[in-house]
Amino acid sequence: MSTPSKNMFARPGMQMLLGALLFLSLTIISDRYFRAMQLDLTGDGLYTLSEGTNALVESFDEPITLNYYFSRTLAAPYPQLLSYGKRVEDMLRAFAAMNPDNVHLSIIDPEPFSEAEDDAVAAGLKGIPLGDGSTLYLGLTATNSTDGSGEIAFFTEDREKFLEYDLVKLLAGLDRSGQKILGLLTQLPMQFGPGGQQAMMQGRAQPYVLYEQLGEAFQVNEIAPDFTTLPENIDVLMIAHPPALNEDQLFLIDQFVLSGGRTLVFLDPHSEAMDPRATSPNASTLGPLLNAWGVSMPEGKVVGDASLAQRVQMGGYGPDAVKDYVFWLAISDGFLASDDVVSGSVNTLNLASAGVLEPAEGATTRFQPLVRTSAVAMLYDASRAVGVPDPDSLLRDLEPTGQDYVLSVRVQGMAETAFPERVAADGVPSANPAIKQGDINIVITADSDLFDDRFWVQLQELLGQRIVVPLAGNGGFVLNMADHISGTEALIDLRGRGISKRPFEVVDDIRREAEAKYLAEEERLQQQLQVTEDRISQLEAQKPEGTDVLSSDQEAEIDRFRDELLETRKALREVKRALRSEIDSLGNWLVAINVALMPLLIIAFALVRMLLRRKRMENRLA
Repeated sequence: MSTPSKNMFARPGMQMLLGALLFLSLTIISDRYFRAMQLDLTGDGLYTLSEGTNALVESFDEPITLNYYFSRTLAAPYPQLLSYGKRVEDMLRAFAAMNPDNVHLSIIDPEPFSEAEDDAVAAGLKGIPLGDGSTLYLGLTATNSTDGSGEIAFFTEDREKFLEYDLVKLLAGLDRSGQKILGLLTQLPMQFGPGGQQAMMQGRAQPYVLYEQLGEAFQVNEIAPDFTTLPENIDVLMIAHPPALNEDQLFLIDQFVLSGGRTLVFLDPHSEAMDPRATSPNASTLGPLLNAWGVSMPEGKVVGDASLAQRVQMGGYGPDAVKDYVFWLAISDGFLASDDVVSGSVNTLNLASAGVLEPAEGATTRFQPLVRTSAVAMLYDASRAVGVPDPDSLLRDLEPTGQDYVLSVRVQGMAETAFPERVAADGVPSANPAIKQGDINIVITADSDLFDDRFWVQLQELLGQRIVVPLAGNGGFVLNMADHISGTEALIDLRGRGISKRPFEVVDDIRREAEAKYLAEEERLQQQLQVTEDRISQLEAQKPEGTDVLSSDQEAEIDRFRDELLETRKALREVKRALRSEIDSLGNWLVAINVALMPLLIIAFALVRMLLRRKRMENRLA
């Protein structure tokens, strides 16, 4: 016979109450003691701290104070903001747990009109004004023991995917004493933005995001176009779409590279970042230097790739206005060298009107490709990238060569000087003899438009600060390369994380096949339409002198051509309708699979399990 207590706990109502109490207890305990622990089920591990973060935080041997200002009370009515604020807090707690002796975290809820709010304002944090006159804060200040300081004025949800990177960048920037020096030679409007110096004088200057990021990571020394010497003690020389250089300037670069100077080169057969009104390609070159380094770059050629073409809006609205533009490439991770520490850490890369790189004949250096095109590519004259090219015409003319082209390459090994006659010349100072050969370490990329904001970031304004949301890994690629080649790699693992744009590759291939099928027929009908309209105009212009009346034969011929015009237009509409029908049909199938098929499969799986379990029970009873 059961005891009364056992009967009480066997009641369903009591079991539900005990289960609820147990759930609440576990929730409170986990929130209090296990907040820094997390289970990350995302494909790219976006919520898992990287090895670089662990190494950096654990390397701190001096006290670092983190003051996290989070208006938790005011954020309570805004669930999404409250959840994000808690996520920031959880990550900061994880940082502090990695190095509790030196990373000291304070969580502050700045109530309205309190001293804590005054401290937040004094530290440069920005807040969101609420309707009742209060201000909601969600920011961070960081200081070290040597007067290094920094802050994140407001954690915006648009930067959530880059939260870990933003925090690590803030901490790494507290100590700028060991910052490397980067010499920058460029004619791109990096410092002022698209309007150049004129925009600066009008108060509209907006520096390239990459230029600002380089300034945060390095001490940037800009090199004037008419330089006669290179800056001393530079750790990295960056040449991005350089101006026309004379032989003396090229010789200085030649000697820097041969002496072991780490160099990044970004050349371009046509720079779209320069004056868009140009009527001829705006190209850059380094004369004989590339060939001396074991690399060649075909002059006046840009690469087009149908498989990696970006979808762009080419005037007008609707689906017909969005075209595959073969000169603008969206490089996915399958075309980035996965075994390289830099390119392997980047998921996507956007390039525009890029050239190609090839090993030079008789090269003694190692040619290690970092970025490639697909095999559905060919070379075009760079003049076709000038102005406003016709995407359909470019696509029709594309005849794939079946080979992929190299867009960026790492070059290492022994190289000879490009100016042997100058090395052997008299008058070279003995204290600084010219170098005939040396072990070089450089990276060359056949595009400079990857610096331009419009190709890789989305810019927003919030609380007076510019919010940068990367759409591709251009920034990570350039900064990681500069970090790696200079010998500092603290942020390499982080810069490529969070850019989770995942194209539907199979869907895109099906769409391209459908468009290719109808594109030729559409072009034929368009030409026929134009010929018919021209013929009608010619007939209408053939009126007898002194009268506005056409002959009966002319009227009949015009009527015939008008009937043909209507039939051609009808056929053209039918071609476009068939194209949209195939694409829409594909979309409908995808919707059906996601909305109906997956739930049905789950239900079927559950029914099968239930039937198998019932069958096992029947077998046991039998």
